[in-house]
Amino acid sequence: MMKLGALLLGIGCLACGPALAEDGQIPDVVGTWTGQFKLLHHTGAAEQSLQFKILSQDGALLTGEKAWKIESGTPGDVAGESRTEAVEPLVGVIDFDGEIYFAEQGDSGLYKARLTSPDTLQILYIEAGELATAYRAELTRAK
Repeated sequence: MMKLGALLLGIGCLACGPALAEDGQIPDVVGTWTGQFKLLHHTGAAEQSLQFKILSQDGALLTGEKAWKIESGTPGDVAGESRTEAVEPLVGVIDFDGEIYFAEQGDSGLYKARLTSPDTLQILYIEAGELATAYRAELTRAK
């Protein structure tokens, strides 16, 4: 009986993801999302704060910008220049399954994201190449 309860709980959790509204509508993600986290650059680790601003949404298509600041640790890199903070443009799309993808303009970094609640966005960032960087974070939308 205990195994059946655990199985039903697991199946229920899979169905809970609020990536798409229950009526199949694309969620509204416009707003300012913020969080802090640890990341790994090709040169070492750092603590960073991040602000995502989704400025406009046309159905599944998104435009915005990200502002980041290294609080401690190794600096980042923008266009070959060592930086401790920057603002970079983003474009994005909400996939048919509700996953959200962002690409940085002028950079090779890609984000994969998902809503875990209407005001919580989990993100995963990967940048390949000479400026390799990786992190994951949970961002909260400002009210």
